[in-house]
Amino acid sequence: MAQRVVKTTYLLGLLFFVAALVYFFASNWPELGRLMKVGIGAGFMILFYGMSATVFRHHFLSKWLLIFGAITFGICVALIGQVYNSHADSFLLFFIWFIPTAMFAMFTRIRFLAIFSFGLLQLTFWFYYFPSSYQIERGEWLAFFILLLFAVINGIISFLGRPSIVSVLAYMATHIWLFVIFVHGISADQFHFWPYVYALIFVLFLIYVRKQPYFICTVLFAGMFWVVQYFRFVERHFGGNWYIFGLVLAAVIVYIGIYALRWMKKRSNGKIEKIFFVAFQVIVTGVASIITVGSILQLLSFWFDVFSPYWLLSISVFLFVVPGLLLKRWNDVVRYTLLAIGYILGAFSVTEVFFIVITVYIAVLFVVSWRMSAGVRTMTNVAVSLYFVMMMLDEWSDIRFTLFTVFVFYGIIYWITKHTYERLVFLVFSFATLLLLTSADLVVVDWAYVVWNILFLGFVAFVLFFRTNEKEQAIAWLYIFLFLALKYYEWVWNLLHKSMTLAIVGVCLLIVASVVQKRKSISLSFHEQKWLPLFVIIMLQVAFITYVTFDKEQHLQYGQQMKLQLEPIDPRSLIQGDYVRLQYEISTIEGMDEWGKAQVILRRDETGVHRFVGVYSLNGKRRDSNMYREGDVLVNGNIYGNTIIYGIETYFVPEKTGGDIQRHARFAYVRVSKTGDALLEKVSER
Repeated sequence: MAQRVVKTTYLLGLLFFVAALVYFFASNWPELGRLMKVGIGAGFMILFYGMSATVFRHHFLSKWLLIFGAITFGICVALIGQVYNSHADSFLLFFIWFIPTAMFAMFTRIRFLAIFSFGLLQLTFWFYYFPSSYQIERGEWLAFFILLLFAVINGIISFLGRPSIVSVLAYMATHIWLFVIFVHGISADQFHFWPYVYALIFVLFLIYVRKQPYFICTVLFAGMFWVVQYFRFVERHFGGNWYIFGLVLAAVIVYIGIYALRWMKKRSNGKIEKIFFVAFQVIVTGVASIITVGSILQLLSFWFDVFSPYWLLSISVFLFVVPGLLLKRWNDVVRYTLLAIGYILGAFSVTEVFFIVITVYIAVLFVVSWRMSAGVRTMTNVAVSLYFVMMMLDEWSDIRFTLFTVFVFYGIIYWITKHTYERLVFLVFSFATLLLLTSADLVVVDWAYVVWNILFLGFVAFVLFFRTNEKEQAIAWLYIFLFLALKYYEWVWNLLHKSMTLAIVGVCLLIVASVVQKRKSISLSFHEQKWLPLFVIIMLQVAFITYVTFDKEQHLQYGQQMKLQLEPIDPRSLIQGDYVRLQYEISTIEGMDEWGKAQVILRRDETGVHRFVGVYSLNGKRRDSNMYREGDVLVNGNIYGNTIIYGIETYFVPEKTGGDIQRHARFAYVRVSKTGDALLEKVSER
């Protein structure tokens, strides 16, 4: 117990301290210069690595100090992008971060680093295709092959990484990117051949991929694919009159689900994992119930122009809820589907029926379901809480009291129930409702807001320190991350002040953990670690930070300055703070439809602003080079159709100043190196 408390306290302290660094640098405090900011970031990175090497005999501390050192390297790369105005959330940021993190994972075999590096790779893919600081249009085939490449890379990782958690995650990512191709094709009216190929891929996966985690992932995405295809088919061929087909399809899905579960049980000799069994039931139930509810509502709207909510409630109760609760000998998939349909239909009539009627209905549901199986009880209690929230908000519109009441309800069920998965479900919901109470976007910022935040942290501490179930602790860690992410995006409290608070809390936790460890004479586990390859990686990280910083400073000092006209907007980066997105006059070239690396000619006009003259070269081949004159500036960029990206589309600003810059900034001052690379120096009204 004491050892677990010490380890948890150390980890919380490190987490809060690193979060404080992220908040601090994201605030873009103007009192610190560029080199000072980068120096502080690199200094903390070296400090984490040095302390990890110093306490290498204590495996737990050494491991997590190394992990947070790797995280701090990413913070440093993001910081360089911020102070020198590179693209916000650039895919290069995550790719550069990914390389040493993956190498650390390979040499240390630390699972967290493997998962974290895999996440960085997915962010690299995502922001490469969906950049946040500019918009580009790709050709149909180029877009298709890029997305397909992402899926193939993840498939290779999944195959080579077996058996491991990264292999499972990579398999899921493979399906996600394949599904992105499908959705992107629908939204952009492209890839018309893909649904047929995608269906064939699913058939092959279902035949040859048999291990449970992979199989259920295939079933999940196959279900999503066929549901979307079904709605597209009936909408295209039958318009809105698709309700009969929906009811038939839902029945077929349930039947296939029952048969598939029996087949999998038989094939595995009854050794099917519980979590797999539950997940498969949830997928079948969810898909079938959504289709059925849509069909029933469509059917009712076809029969009646206006139908009574009492009719809808009666249908939900007597045709679905009562059979689902009372017919205990029916197959679980059938019962869960009936209950899900009934509860969803009931939600459409909750606020339209007399308060006393719904109150009695909720009470009866709660009492009757309490002696049912854990699955039925869980579904019913979730429905009861949903109905209660809808009633409370409809009657009193007090979201704070409503959320707190639901939190108490979930907490009581979590505390008194004995079923493991039921406890986990309501622990998740308890944390979710309490987290919503800490949001300044939902509640008034007053003394109660502070109380809710303290209560949330207290609840997290209770689960981490006093609960022994590892799954419950994992849920608590997940919500502490979500809490820190939520606070990052709250505008009511400055990032600088948040960072100071988190730093103080983090340091205090580290001191407490150290004192308790010494007084209790707690010995942390010993582990041998070869530090030579890790030292080489760390030196390469330091060299990279030093070189890039030096190169950017030289660029600012000796690059040729030019003035560009712009049109800014104002969002917030994932980890780099507030920035202004810049749209330049020279970013769009009328009549151009090319892709690749370009070098454009800019010429200064009588007002001092540099204007676009022509494309000097495209993909290394001269194009309009005869238009170049002495005094013109050649600037490198990447062209996508008629849009050129110069790498200067983001300007980072101190917190809460982006709005003023957005309203007043009209020009950007840019430094161009001898090789044509542009670096944004400042924006100005004139």
